[in-house]
Amino acid sequence: MKKKFCIYLDQFAVSEMLQIDITPEWSRIKELLLQLHSKGIIFCPLSNEHYIETSWKEYKEAKNHDLFLNKISDEFCFKTEAFLTSQLISSRIRKNKITVKTYLHTEVKEILKDSDNYKFYREKNTELFKTIKEIGHDTNEFKKLTSNQKIDSKTQKIMFNALMHLEAQKFIQRLEKLYDKGKLMIESYKSTTSEFPKWTDLVLDILIKKHKFRKKEIQKLIFELKSNGFKNISTLNIRFSLISLMNLRSKKDSSNDQIDIARISTSLDFSDIMLTDKKRKHEIHELELDKLYNTKVFSGIKSDLDNLILVLEKL
Repeated sequence: MKKKFCIYLDQFAVSEMLQIDITPEWSRIKELLLQLHSKGIIFCPLSNEHYIETSWKEYKEAKNHDLFLNKISDEFCFKTEAFLTSQLISSRIRKNKITVKTYLHTEVKEILKDSDNYKFYREKNTELFKTIKEIGHDTNEFKKLTSNQKIDSKTQKIMFNALMHLEAQKFIQRLEKLYDKGKLMIESYKSTTSEFPKWTDLVLDILIKKHKFRKKEIQKLIFELKSNGFKNISTLNIRFSLISLMNLRSKKDSSNDQIDIARISTSLDFSDIMLTDKKRKHEIHELELDKLYNTKVFSGIKSDLDNLILVLEKL
């Protein structure tokens, strides 16, 4: 599907590579990334989450982050998670070929160089963090059941599968409601200052308006999810695997968690190499998503950085 190696750089990785007192490991990784890109061997697409997170930095630093990533991105950026999910669903139901254009926008150039764009993302960032803090996120009875409980690995597996099934059922219920009524009444999360559509409804809205899904295709999607759950649609499988693991561990999610989930869901399947933080790497490994999508995942610990250098030197 793609000729060049795709490397996804988490926000922390870019920050480390642009530090004034950069460590020898990060310095070597930065050098290798620039060399490999100049030879046409790799590219490192940006993401929508990059703009949201980078806007928290001061303007000069945010602009430098954006400029660095633009150098090695080939002007590609991952589509937003909801939009990409709708594309993957459409391709699955209509049996369309999945290509680079399925995952990526093209001709994305130095968005944060424009101070107005920087201000826009900073405002959206503030709204997002405030709304998630106020409304929290969907919880379930498993959190109550598992709170402060020690559960053996076999039981954890059973409960995890039950959570994944529950998430698929909730998605199916929204589809069945859409099928019966013939239109979608979007449900939203509301805070005192803003309103965000619920993630599933956002995906369905894009399927209807952008992909022109009709009753026959909605019925096919219902059958797909009833038969296979999320396993054939990578963004759904990754998103709800991470959420189910968090719910199983009784961990309250935050705006940072939601950004991480969106980032990983859009990029893991497409990328050959991913740099993320230690916590997310552990979750991906525990869920065996790296094996499923054949992606090498590294964190910022020294042993990982040394291994990453070896991998990059062989490309």
